[in-house]
Amino acid sequence: MIPAETRQAYPTLAADFAALDEAVGDAFHGSDRAALRYQNRYRRQQVTILVGSVVTSGLGGLQALLADQRWPGVLLVLLGGALAASSRVTSELGAQNEYLAERVKAERLRALHFRFLSRTGRYAGGDRDVALRRAVLAIQSGREPR
Repeated sequence: MIPAETRQAYPTLAADFAALDEAVGDAFHGSDRAALRYQNRYRRQQVTILVGSVVTSGLGGLQALLADQRWPGVLLVLLGGALAASSRVTSELGAQNEYLAERVKAERLRALHFRFLSRTGRYAGGDRDVALRRAVLAIQSGREPR
């Protein structure tokens, strides 16, 4: 989270940076990547629904133009059914909820990073490394650190 160039300017925090990398680094990057993956999945689902809606509207217009033809109406019904099923599956997969949950975890871990460096609250005492590990585990499990 803090670039190496910036870290070099604060050599007295080298031990803190090492502790953070060990305790928080992998958890943060895991949640950050998961949030991005779920966000992209949700966006793909929404784009599919939007494109399907546009095509469905176009088929409806084509059916109006070609009133004596059946095939636009058949395609319209098939695409409409597929679109309805796709919308249902999108909501059941819960990609948006998963994205939000992982994003919250990543941002809470980022905040934890800076709280630890500030040496305040539970990170002011001698057992701050233990408090850090406990907080990371709590955040990963979706709970508030104590």
